[in-house]
Amino acid sequence: MQGFNHIAGGLAFTGIFASFADVNLFSKPEYIVACVFFSLLADIDHTKSPIGKLFWPVARWLDKKYGHRTVTHSLGFYLAVVGAVGLAEQLLTGGRTVTGVTALAYGSHLLFDMCTRQGIPLFMPFTRARCVLPGNPNMRLSNRSPLAEVVVFFGFCLLLLTTMPLMANGFWATINNEFATFGHVLRESQRKPDILFLQTTEGEAGQVVAATTDGAVVYNGRQFVQLSKGKHHPSKFRHTGKPVQPQRLEFVGISSDSLRALFKQPLMAMLATASAPIRFRNEGQQFEQTVLKVDYPQAFEFSEVLPDTSATLAQIARLRATVAAAAAAVWKHGQEQRQKAAQVQRLQLTYEKLSAYEQGKATEETARLQAELRAAKAPDTATETAANVAEITRLKKALKGQKHTFTGVCTIWKP
Repeated sequence: MQGFNHIAGGLAFTGIFASFADVNLFSKPEYIVACVFFSLLADIDHTKSPIGKLFWPVARWLDKKYGHRTVTHSLGFYLAVVGAVGLAEQLLTGGRTVTGVTALAYGSHLLFDMCTRQGIPLFMPFTRARCVLPGNPNMRLSNRSPLAEVVVFFGFCLLLLTTMPLMANGFWATINNEFATFGHVLRESQRKPDILFLQTTEGEAGQVVAATTDGAVVYNGRQFVQLSKGKHHPSKFRHTGKPVQPQRLEFVGISSDSLRALFKQPLMAMLATASAPIRFRNEGQQFEQTVLKVDYPQAFEFSEVLPDTSATLAQIARLRATVAAAAAAVWKHGQEQRQKAAQVQRLQLTYEKLSAYEQGKATEETARLQAELRAAKAPDTATETAANVAEITRLKKALKGQKHTFTGVCTIWKP
């Protein structure tokens, strides 16, 4: 078989079988170069072949020592080449894709040469018997028939062009897409770890978050949409190449506002416990409980069930009135003392201007006021007031502690 047929056939053969492993031969230049090179490499034992001309000294040596279509067309040489490429790839990149391309491309050369009348000594050096396909020589390709080579070339080119979508999408993805049922969506999502983008005939589209044989959950960029068998029909899907990375978030003692902020995220699931009962609706039913468990919520709303605080508020009001009354009594006592002291001061300032009779009266009044000032004692409310203030503080903290807090875990979709 001529070199151009080995290239065209190698590209078609390698591209089709690489698609079984979701490798697109034409996605990277190095894959194409490896395919072309190794689909020709077996003919390095022939000085007039394209690869033989490129490595002429090696080709001349092999041709003289073994001849054309001998050792380089054997299974042992094939395994040695594939093994060497595999070892080099592991050391350089740790991958296996180029090794797979090498195995398919080199294998295509051996397979196509088996379809010629001469065949190849596949099991050399154990035996020089030539392996051929098929058994009838008249159905095998002859090197002396240029027309047959041209026909085979155009056949390879046609096969290559018609299988391009298969190579781009992958064999199994193409098969699953062809049938396009929820079961195939499930198999395709399990087969590769990246995010699958699904479209239905009803116009729904989004990233597949979960899939079963009876439906799927997709995220359309705004919310989660439940798709079910019978109501929705998958039309096509494709791999996005984006990894699936749901984020698990644990929270302790967050407020109601913080919980509502979480519900604005693409929330896949939530399990939370509230410090006091909350009221919410889920799947058309009304609930009032402390445990909140929802999956793929849409526009989820809840309200706090507040306890009766009227008795506590009334007690705080009474204590505040008692503290205020004590403060008023202390202020009134001080005001009376200040008034008496001011009256004593006025009597003393005007004493010299009074008559003897008036001076006597002033002296008596001054003595009385000073006696009352000495005898008067301020109300002892400090201890009681401090106790009342402390109780008010405690009750206010108790009211504040009745606010709802939430502890739990949630999973957020991170496309």
